[in-house]
Order: sequence, then C-alpha cells, then structure tokens
Amino acid sequence: MSRISEEDINEIRKQADIADIIQRYIPLVKKGKNFAAVCPFHDDHDPSLSISMDKQIYKCFVCGEGGNVFNFVKAYEKISFSEAVIKVANYVNYSLKEAYTPDLPQINPEHQRLHKLLKEMINYTQYLLNTNDTIDAKPYLVKRGIREDQVKKFEIGLNLDKLQTTQFLQAKGFTLQECVSANVTRINDNGPSDVFYNRILFPIHDAQGNPVGFSARTLNPNESSKYINSSETPIYVKGKLLYNYHRALPFCKKQKQIILVEGVTDVLAFDRAEVYNVAATLGTACTSDQIRLIQQASTNVLLCYDGDEAGLNAAYKIGKLLSTFHLNVEVVVNTTGLDPDEIAQKKSLDALRNLINVKVGFTDFVFNYLLKKFDLSNYSQKKEFAKLMMAEIDGVKDAFDSTNLLHKLSEVTAFPLDQLKLLSSKPSEVKQPVSYRESVKTPQTIRHWADYEILGMMLKSVRAAIEFKDKLGFLPNPQHNTCALLILDYYRQNETITIADFINTVDDPDMLRLLTDLSANEIYYKDYNEVSLNDAMIQVKISLLDEKIDQIKQLIKNELDLDEHQRYLKTMSQLSKERQVLRKEIKGA
Repeated sequence: MSRISEEDINEIRKQADIADIIQRYIPLVKKGKNFAAVCPFHDDHDPSLSISMDKQIYKCFVCGEGGNVFNFVKAYEKISFSEAVIKVANYVNYSLKEAYTPDLPQINPEHQRLHKLLKEMINYTQYLLNTNDTIDAKPYLVKRGIREDQVKKFEIGLNLDKLQTTQFLQAKGFTLQECVSANVTRINDNGPSDVFYNRILFPIHDAQGNPVGFSARTLNPNESSKYINSSETPIYVKGKLLYNYHRALPFCKKQKQIILVEGVTDVLAFDRAEVYNVAATLGTACTSDQIRLIQQASTNVLLCYDGDEAGLNAAYKIGKLLSTFHLNVEVVVNTTGLDPDEIAQKKSLDALRNLINVKVGFTDFVFNYLLKKFDLSNYSQKKEFAKLMMAEIDGVKDAFDSTNLLHKLSEVTAFPLDQLKLLSSKPSEVKQPVSYRESVKTPQTIRHWADYEILGMMLKSVRAAIEFKDKLGFLPNPQHNTCALLILDYYRQNETITIADFINTVDDPDMLRLLTDLSANEIYYKDYNEVSLNDAMIQVKISLLDEKIDQIKQLIKNELDLDEHQRYLKTMSQLSKERQVLRKEIKGA
C-alpha cells in the first residue's frame, strides 16, 4: 500500500499516549512517573520493559526491544509499520487524510478452512440439540442449571450418532481428511466415526474468537471418561488457550482482575451468577503461553479451583508459577469441598458470588497449605517448612507484610527471627560503582562511551550536532557514524528532535535498538554541555591515534629494513606527541 504521510504519522503519534496503547496488550505497573511491564518479546519473569512517558518510548533492558507506540504494535501483532500506524489511528479515532488499505496479513488457508469446518459443525450440533432426538441432552442441561440463553451464548451443541457429524460435514463439501485434521472424525478398522458421538459439545475458541476445538460431556452414565477435549490439531493446542478467554477479556480489563477456574461448567456457573471475568484452564496445569494470555488480561489473578485436595494442589502449583511472572495472585477460600459449579447447584448463585469475596493473598494461602503438609513435631519437617516459607516471604515486596509473615512463621515454628533469617535466599546487596566513567577501563569501552556521549547529546541539541559536524565530522564505528548522519540530516528540516517522532524515520532494527539505548539512558541522553561534548570528541581522536600506534608497533615487529624501522619509530613518536597533547586538553578542561 502507499506510504502514509509523515504529517499523519507524527500527528497520530502525538495523539496516542504510549502507555494507553501498550496497556491494550499487556498490563502495566506504575513506577514513579513512568510505567513498567513484563516484556512480551522474550521469556521475561521480571518487569524489564520500561515505558517512558516523557519520551513516549518503550525499552526492554534485557532483550533490547524498544521504540515508539508504532514499533510496539508492529512487533506485538507481527504486522507491517503501516498497518501499525492505521491500527493506532483507529485506537485514537484519528481520521487519516487519505484512505489507506492495509496489507492483508498472511492467513494460513488450512487454518482458515478448519475454522470454517468447526463453525459449520457448531451450527449443526446446535440444531441437533433443538430437535426431538435430544431427550437425554436437554434434561442434563436443565439439571446442571444451564439456561437456554447460555446454550446460545456458549454455542452448546449435541453430537448423537457415530457418523452423523462426519456425513453432514462431507455434504457441506469438506473432505474426510479435513474432518480428521480437525479431530472431529477418527478412522479405525471399521471405517470413519465421529470423535464426539453421544456427547454434549462445548466449543472452545482461540483468543480472537475463532472456533478451534471442543470439550465434550458424555450422555452415557457408564462412560469412564465423562469429559474429553479435542486432541492437538493445526489450530488447537490446549496449552495455548484458555476457555472463554475471548468473551472474558473485556470484563477482565474493566474489572482489573481475571478469575481462573478449572472447567467449562465452572465458567457457565459464574456466568449465571453474572460474573463474567472468568476463564478456564481446562485442567489443573498452566503453561507459559496461557500465562501470557493472563498477563494481557490483568496483573491481578484470582484462583478459584475446587475445594477438595486436588483443587488446593492446583491452586498451589498454578499460583507458584504465576507468582514467578510477578502477577498479583489471590486464592479463594473454598472450604466447601465443592467446585464452583456444584456450589451454584447445591447452594445458590448468591453463595457462588459471595465465594469470590472470601480470599487470601497467595503467601497466606501457601502458609496454610504447607502447614497441612508438614509435621511440625518433627524437626527436619519443621525446618523444611520454614525454609519453604522463607522463600515465599523473600518474594513479598511490602516490608510491613513480610515482617508480619516472618513473625507468624516464628510463632508457628518456635524458631527465633534471627535463626529464620539464616534460611533466607535473598542475596546480599553489592554496591555498584557510582560513576560510569570510573568503571570504564578498556579502550573499547572508552570509545563506546565517547560515541554514545556524542550521539546522545546530538539527539537532544542541534548545537551539539553542529559542534560535532564542525570539529569531528565522523565516528569510526560504521553504525554510530550512520546514526550521526541520520541526526544531521533530520536537523536540516527540523529545529529539534522529538525522539518518538525521529524513530519513525528509521527502518533498520539495529539502528532502532541503538536509538532506544541512547534515549533510554540518562547518562548519554542529556542537554548540551560544551565541555562534556569536547571531551568525548577528543576521546574519539585519541582512540584513533591509539589504533594507528598499535598498527605501527605491529609493522615494526615485522620490519627488517633498518631505514624503514627508523621511519616507523619517528611516525609513532609523532603520533604519541599528538595523543599527549589531546590528553592534556581533556585534563585542562
């Protein structure tokens, strides 16, 4: 598509607050006047992504990803720059001066075909549920409290005979192989048959709302497997999905919390209780892909698993994993021994609504959970319990809360506070050098500092750029020199550089990384200072002289001719004098 005008791009960027846009994709945590987040571009457990409100840029200090609001949307959604601009324009209700048709993303035709197949199957199984053949299905749904409006909302259907759905899909033009690929048909010694026959079907969707599989409940009371889920297919991977996520997401963002449950009927029970920010893991495991979905929904997670031993174990296991991703985890105190669906049926919807108001922080949950696992009359078990709890307490950021927990642990175990602290896994603090320049020791790091000092100041001041052009004019590092030339070229048409706008002119990802490194670091990205700039340019000149001297030293080693040897020595002496003069200039300044 045609290039969007620079005027439009800059205006959209000015109207799009970077924190507001990024928050549409991942949860943010306020840090002073800026924000932090767990980086979505690498396997991040700590909030290493920083969002600068003043500069309107983001930067990950681990993987190096950075840029402005367009770069984030482009990288997160894996779309072109122009598509990202249009998407951000839509977010801020900006009307582009021209009509642009974004490049269509590459859609896998096989996936598209399977989505269509499953949609046809959902429509057909919903139809079957409303025919006279559903004598066993409808009473089951009524018994479970599932209402007619929920049947429509959650697209619940029925698959009866062994070949019913397969034959329907083939009549619709889908091949037997496509039915097998979607895991709705299997082929055995007797030929093809439906995977989910004699079962009630609960469709599973991906984060975008596309149907990808089913969770199916048997109608046969003697069936050993009451529930079966789709096997892995090209579009369904259980560990990458959360049931009901696409419906729950807007409610999670509005209420700033996501409630995690185990199964489909738990979600439906909460839906009847008018609690809509609920998604299911479809089991008692949680993967890193599912955690990324959770992070996009909210930083606050409420675990509401069954009240039996298996449910407590699931809450402990999943909560531990979520905590490593710095999510705020709470656990429902469910002493009923029932799952959420059973509470709705055997007690009331009010009882279910009230359940999620009785909750504890994850560390308190762990305390009570582990307390039941260890025999504190046994010294070894008591020490192990204390060690595990100290690991939890070490992770509590609030000093008041951690102190209370420490005292609680001391009371329960009878171990003195000082003794418990010996079990702490917190590393001792090591003071770092306060001055960057004091930590610089090698010529290579001196050159790096000098280049960054020059470029950082040029980004902030046209005067620094003019000084550089007049007194030095180039940088030995090719990438740094290209960056300097880009800055000088930008100043030909602009009096100042707004870093978030300047980034729009850069296509090279390595150059983008360099610019965000510079602008995110206050050591380099600072106001014009004549002395500092002059010192940095002198350091560049000195480093060049050092390189020449080293080259001549190598030539002298290999030179056998006496006259040439003397000429090299004379040249090296002259270069050393020039270097000495430059060093005095820095010292004098």
